This record gives sequence, structure tokens and C-alpha cells, in this order.
Amino acid sequence: MAAEDQIRADGVRGRGDEALAAWATTPLTRLIADRRSVRNGFETRGIPDAELREIVRAGLAAPSSKNARPWRFHVVSDRSLLSEFADAATTAEGADSYVPRDPATGLPRPDWPSTVRESAEVLRQVPVGIFVENRGAFSNGRRMLASVSAQRLLGSLVGYTFEILGIGAAIENLWLAANALGIQAAYLGDILIAEGLICDRLGIDLDLVGVLGLGYSNAHASPQRIAYDVDDGETVIWHGLPRSS
Repeated sequence: MAAEDQIRADGVRGRGDEALAAWATTPLTRLIADRRSVRNGFETRGIPDAELREIVRAGLAAPSSKNARPWRFHVVSDRSLLSEFADAATTAEGADSYVPRDPATGLPRPDWPSTVRESAEVLRQVPVGIFVENRGAFSNGRRMLASVSAQRLLGSLVGYTFEILGIGAAIENLWLAANALGIQAAYLGDILIAEGLICDRLGIDLDLVGVLGLGYSNAHASPQRIAYDVDDGETVIWHGLPRSS
């Protein structure tokens, strides 16, 4: 089987018979278009070591500003440890109101619901969680940023943004590689409510960014939720000569 055909076949393995997005014309863009967060239906079988290593290598291949590679992946396949982290999240103070906060007021944003309990349930089901640490190549971590003056913070946030952009690229690489191997995934950011315990147990020095839960799932992939309209001025602005249709 040709390499492109292999990507085409593996990328949708276990995803049901849902048609891929019509705009995707290559095996890679089809894989991107078909990516979904899968949070249920996980099977009990583990992920073979060879496939897990391939996924992690894909994450390590991500681009980053100055090639700083600000990430460190903590690959956890100990189900008792994953359950411990899930329990810590659900029993943490404020679990039912843990949402992004408005920096102007410091208050939780009312338009976003807490999903701590849903994330914890995924963590209980999956055989592997890749916990992502930001090593703070430019910022030295959130605590350092919180300790500096407002004048210094403004410039330092640029470097922190570069770190998170690189980490985001790494997470996407991990995710797409997993999907190409027939393994489903969900990113669980609000597990950070238990950051203290998780960092202590895993030996994380700086910031926990979240965890990518991985596993084989028999759940049917949800349909595409939004239309990717490249002419929507809210999300895409074209600068330059008029484009041909």
C-alpha cells in the first residue's frame, strides 16, 4: 500500500463510516479534517509500545520559536495513577466552577461551564495520558511571570506566548499521529485544578499545561460541528490581491 493510502486508511480507522470533509483533498488534510475529541467508549486494551513511541516522536518533531522545544512529555500508562489524578480533580475545591477567569475582574467567566468531572472521567477510562509540561524556556514559568512588575510582565508575556504556541503544535502532532494509528484522543486542560498533586507525583518542575488522553475507542465520531468558511471575516482576513475563485 502506498504511503498516502496508508495515511488515508489508518486516519479513519475505528471512526465509523462518517464522510470526511469535502474541502480536504489530501490524505493529511483529510486526517486534520476528521480529527475529533473522543471522550467515551474507550476499550480496556493498552497501546502497543511501538505505536506509543511513534506518537511521542511526532510530538517531539513539532516546531518551536528559536527551536527552544519548551515541552516535556510525561507519559503515564499506570491506570492507578491516572485514577488518582482523576479523583484529585473531582474532589478539588471549586471543581464545579473551574473555568477561565476574566483578567479584568478575576472572576470566573459565566459563559463557560466547568468540565472538570467530564475530563476526570476520560482520565479514568484511557490507558495512557501524556501530561505536558512547559519548561519555561523564555518565561521561567507562570510563577515567575506572576512575581514580576507589570512593566516587565508585558514583554515577558511575548516569550510565554511563544512557549505555548510551540507546545500547542506539539500537542497537535501527538494527536494527529495517534489518529493516523487508529487511536483516539482528547485534550484535558481543566485537569490543572489538581496541578499541585500531579506535579508532585510526576516530578514536574514548572508548569503543567494539560494532558492528552489516548486510547482505542468504539465511540462514533461526532459530526463536524462548524463550517470552515475561509471567507468569514471574523476568523480569516485576506490581505493582498483579489483571489481567484
